[in-house]
Amino acid sequence: MQAIGKQAGFTLIEVMIVVAILGILAALAVPQYQTFTTRARISEGLVLLGPVKLAVAEYYASHGRLPDVPGNNWLALLRELGLNVSAVSGAASGSFVSRIWWNNGEKEIRIRYGFDPIDDMIIALRADFTPSGQAIWTCYAPRRDGVPVRYLPSTCRG
Repeated sequence: MQAIGKQAGFTLIEVMIVVAILGILAALAVPQYQTFTTRARISEGLVLLGPVKLAVAEYYASHGRLPDVPGNNWLALLRELGLNVSAVSGAASGSFVSRIWWNNGEKEIRIRYGFDPIDDMIIALRADFTPSGQAIWTCYAPRRDGVPVRYLPSTCRG
């Protein structure tokens, strides 16, 4: 005959402790994951603005000035730069970017995002031109409607 011994396994308190530890770890990981995914999505806009940067630099190199459009109409400015434009998306849009355009008054490219948690917020790239005509780009978040600092790429945290 087989002897009946004590069953092996976990007690209820041990299981509850493990569940509590997993809950704490999940509570710490979720906000970090959201920050990580938001930063990754922001990079889409920085890639999509490449043609606008090139168009601005080429226009300045060719004409020695930025385009002069009455009323600073951003659609007309983008057309003057030689870009294909849309009234909705400006020079470009993507999965996470709703619009990219050139702001002549501030001499900057603006990217408007279209996803949570930064829906309708902006990152800008300001152009400063050297005497030789080279464009120096500075990335930042405008005070009004700007992407929060915690989501900005390191190159935009100046």
